[in-house]
Amino acid sequence: MNRHLPTLATVQHDPTVGAVAANRDSLLDGIETAVDRGAQLVVTPELALLGYPPRDLLHREGTLAAEQAALDDLRTVTDGTGVTLVVGHTAPSTDSEGPPLVNAASVFRDGDRVTRYRKRLLPTYDVFDEHRYFDPGDEPATVAVGDSEIGLTICEDGWYDHEVTGQRRHEANPIADYEGVDLLVNISASPFHVGKPAERETRFAGHARDTDAPVVFANQFGGNDDLLFDGASFVVDDTGETLTRAPFGETGVAITDWNDTPTPDGPPNETAQLRQMLGVGIRDYVSKTGFDRVIVGLSGGIDSSVTAALAAEALGPERVHGVMLPSRITAESSRVDAAGVADGLGIRFGEAGIESVVSAFESTVEELSDREELAGITRENLQARARGTVLMGLANDERALVLTPDNKSEAAVGYCTLYGDAVGAIGPLGDCTKRRVYELARSFNADPPAGATDTPIPTRVIEKAPTAELAEDQSDEDEIPPYDVIDTVVERYVGDKESIAEIVAATDATREQVETVVRRLTRSEFKREQTPPALRVTHKAFDSGWRYPIAADYDALFEQ
Repeated sequence: MNRHLPTLATVQHDPTVGAVAANRDSLLDGIETAVDRGAQLVVTPELALLGYPPRDLLHREGTLAAEQAALDDLRTVTDGTGVTLVVGHTAPSTDSEGPPLVNAASVFRDGDRVTRYRKRLLPTYDVFDEHRYFDPGDEPATVAVGDSEIGLTICEDGWYDHEVTGQRRHEANPIADYEGVDLLVNISASPFHVGKPAERETRFAGHARDTDAPVVFANQFGGNDDLLFDGASFVVDDTGETLTRAPFGETGVAITDWNDTPTPDGPPNETAQLRQMLGVGIRDYVSKTGFDRVIVGLSGGIDSSVTAALAAEALGPERVHGVMLPSRITAESSRVDAAGVADGLGIRFGEAGIESVVSAFESTVEELSDREELAGITRENLQARARGTVLMGLANDERALVLTPDNKSEAAVGYCTLYGDAVGAIGPLGDCTKRRVYELARSFNADPPAGATDTPIPTRVIEKAPTAELAEDQSDEDEIPPYDVIDTVVERYVGDKESIAEIVAATDATREQVETVVRRLTRSEFKREQTPPALRVTHKAFDSGWRYPIAADYDALFEQ
């Protein structure tokens, strides 16, 4: 390996999409830190000034003008420092027939732009939609830094052969054009999912071996709407060995001194990754939407308890209000457990009965209905909607956001009430199966957040059978398949696109069970279209990457 490589820094900041001036300032702070620590080459993430994904803000001239002004500020800061700076940004396209912008990386030194690279492979799948906005580049770009030749790539350029649908997405291989360079740089805004940090390192270690050159991967950090970015930037040497890891789930500047690179710590385990990044998502969603506190409807069940624990850890217990809204159906043990969770976490707790609200709802609907008596499901849902109405009213009054406690397994089979338990601003657990929710609960008891008791989630909450508690002696598994079956189907049908027959062949689930889950899933699209965004923590969430029709015939799925 070329031992004359420049001392390198990756800057992980937490951009708010569209907050160009604030994003510029955080980058300037990181660049200053990097220079003070001896960096000669400083690398920032993809679209570092706008934040990723900017979506249709890219259609607004004011946003683009602000970005170009901030980019000029970053160019100027290199004057007289001797540092070479790589910055991700947009730029006008020179092709009059395609989209008006390119996704670019500029290299600045001594107050001048040395070169600019245009992203060649544009992802348009799952949560990505870059062909909507950008014109692809068609040429590699390198820049000399001292005695070293540096190759430039942007995010998807390094994922040219990654398979999601079983088919190769791109014909071109931009990495192949950089054989012979001394260092390969990839600036990225690569969203998190559980296990993704290891996937990235494995992939780019392969690129390092293929090009016989070290690779720098500089990634965005923070939560932007439902997408989470873990940072976890890294540097691998030409053999694929990891030399440097930037912080996982944090901002920071990581320095690589090629002659002094202690073995870095690995990323945390999967449950720890999940817990940390869900906290990032809650914290950033709340702060970036201009709020500072949240409300969680506590039922005494596992989902609301874990949601409250995540919020207390992310925001601090003083910014979380747990609310118990019992009806005549609510068991005394549920009230005790809800209060116990609030006490264990140290959050504010309030309780108010909703029977009068439910009765008013019921009598109003009865007045209008032509039935002699309200259906059981109507009465159950009116309870949930009474709670939703009270929670949203309280949120208005306290200028707070409601966190939705529903999990991915429930969302898959539609086991939730629109405008009831599904109300809220964001769903922290909306991409977590029930199995993951229990793992998180045990994690909080094994390692309680600051200010919590030794067992913030009571053992009874973890051990008791889940229930919506909208009818006497109700249990979830009296109405839907067992959660271990739902979780398996969700992971395989949603996550891996397996057919019903493939799932039956590979698991202990019966065909009847699998078909029941899939039928409920297809019939629940209308609910998922109306529920809050869920923080994405798997490679296939019910989000912008899940695009199934509502009014459709799904019968062909059951003929396989």
